[in-house]
Amino acid sequence: MIVQHHQKGWKIVSHYTHGLVTGKFARQLQLNLRPEPWLDILTGIIEHDDHLVDFEKGDYLTENGSPKDFTMSEGSDIDSLEHAQRVYSNANQKSQLTGLLVGRHLNFLYKDLGKEYPPMDEFLKTVRTNAKTQRKLYGFSMKNEDDAYDLMRFCDRCSLIICQNEVPITGRKLEINKTIGNKCYYMYSNDNQKYTIEPWPFESHSFEIEYEFRMLTQPTFKTPKELKRAIEQASVKMARVGFEKG
Repeated sequence: MIVQHHQKGWKIVSHYTHGLVTGKFARQLQLNLRPEPWLDILTGIIEHDDHLVDFEKGDYLTENGSPKDFTMSEGSDIDSLEHAQRVYSNANQKSQLTGLLVGRHLNFLYKDLGKEYPPMDEFLKTVRTNAKTQRKLYGFSMKNEDDAYDLMRFCDRCSLIICQNEVPITGRKLEINKTIGNKCYYMYSNDNQKYTIEPWPFESHSFEIEYEFRMLTQPTFKTPKELKRAIEQASVKMARVGFEKG
C-alpha cells in the first residue's frame, strides 16, 4: 500500500488502486501505441501489482506503529516467492499474454532476490521458459514483448507519481522514465493547475484521472490487524487529477 502523511492523518492508496490507475493511463495512449490483443495487455498492466498486501502474514507497521509505505516493506524471501507465484498463476488463468507481461514484471522486481534465494531463481527461470511458449502462441517477437512492457513501465511510473503526489508544484519537470519509443518522458504542473507530460503520448489532448483513497486519523496502531480494520472502516475519498497537452 502507498502511505502518505497528511495534515488529517494518513492517506492510504491500495496497490489494487495503483494498478487500476496504471490501466487508466494506458487506456489514454495513442491508438498506434496499443498493440493487439489490447485487452489482454491492458489486463496485465492493471493487475501487475495485485495481491501484494497480506495482513495475515506481513508486518505493515513501523517501529512506532504508524502505517508502513510499500517502499519500506521488507517481507521474507518465502513471502516474496509466494506473492510472485500467486500473481503469476492468476495472470495465466486469464490469458497467456497477460501472464507474459506479469511474468516479465516479476523478473524485473525479483531478479536481485533470485541471485540470493535459489527457490526464487528457479521460479524466475520457469517464467522465462514459459515466456517463449507464450510469445509463440500469440505470434509475438521479443521486440513485441519489449514494446508492450515499455508501455507497462511508463504507465506504472505515471501512476506511482500521481498516487504518491510527487509532481513538484513549482512547475519543475519530473522525469518519468525512458521507455516508449526509447524516449525520455517528463511530468510537470502547468499554469492551469493541471499536469502535462512531454512528449505527449496520449490520444486525447486532455483527460482526467480519478482514484480512490482512504484517510486514517488514528496516528498509530498496535497490530497489523488493527490497521487492516481501520482501513476497511475508513470512508472512501476521491482524488481527481487533470492532464492536458502542453
